[in-house]
Amino acid sequence: MNTSRNGASATRSLEVLGIDDMEERAYRALLSHRTATAEDIAVALSLSPRKTQRLLDSIESKGLASHSPERPRRYIAAAPELAVEALASQRQADIERARSTIAQLKEHSVNARNSHEPEQLVELITNRTALGQILSQLRQTAQHEAILFQRAPVLIPHGDQPSQKKPGVRVRSISDSGLLALPGALNRVRLDIEDGEEARVFPTLPVKMFVVDRRVGLLPLNADDPGSPVMMVRSSSLLDALCALFELTWEHSTPIIFSPSGQLQTGESDKRLSDAARQVIPLLAAGLNDKAIAHEAGMSATTLNRRVAELMKSFDTRTRFQLGWRAALDAFPERVTAPARSKKSPRIG
Repeated sequence: MNTSRNGASATRSLEVLGIDDMEERAYRALLSHRTATAEDIAVALSLSPRKTQRLLDSIESKGLASHSPERPRRYIAAAPELAVEALASQRQADIERARSTIAQLKEHSVNARNSHEPEQLVELITNRTALGQILSQLRQTAQHEAILFQRAPVLIPHGDQPSQKKPGVRVRSISDSGLLALPGALNRVRLDIEDGEEARVFPTLPVKMFVVDRRVGLLPLNADDPGSPVMMVRSSSLLDALCALFELTWEHSTPIIFSPSGQLQTGESDKRLSDAARQVIPLLAAGLNDKAIAHEAGMSATTLNRRVAELMKSFDTRTRFQLGWRAALDAFPERVTAPARSKKSPRIG
């Protein structure tokens, strides 16, 4: 059976229209037979006559089938382009009617609130089930952008994230080096980038957070405790400050780039270097410690030290800081400019 990346069945596409699994199977069986009696469908689905008749009556009431006046009845499947389109249009109309009540419900909420009570801009979420529902709603209603600070333990488990980026929504994430050092973390980041996410790394992040459209943000009270209560911050000066912090950190973060073969890279390295030595540079730039670098590069600690020594010799440097700076100059020379000298003498005092 074909499955998508999140494991959902690719053949259950009619579920959103209120058609359950057995109804869909009956409809597909009718489509295969063109016309069929209840007995034909019972045999095809290995069901009792009574259950088969209930199924046929159900799909007929939903416009997926009709029957002839003869005895025994012969059931005819409705054309999918007509039946399914009609159901989809009806469901869309139901959704629009539900959406039209949003303004009314918001007005009801405002009227119910004490007029002297200020609007609740910060809410504390302590229930993990409620948090999961809020995360799902935020992802589904995102219109323009989503920004994330990611550090271990992550606020949004990878299995709970959407399998693909929502079209039209720009997603940017900044991970700290501690998160990327975890086993499998780089592979998860690679999958997110393949789905259209823009990812960068920063040595240490002060908080974890998830902000959607700069209107709602989530951040745990204790970034190191996976069970910590989570603050939900609505549009306010506090949320503006969090977004400004993200933008400032984004400008000073290192882009995470993978080659077509799946290798982490930050730019072209010196051609005189060995492939193994070039592989080490982006891992150093990501801020990983020696143990994590050796694991990701598939080499021993001794080999890693030898590669770093090779890099230092090639770039004529004595420390890892100098090595990182020289590698950055070689990879992005256009981004490094000398400060302009003032023509005036400096003022003293």
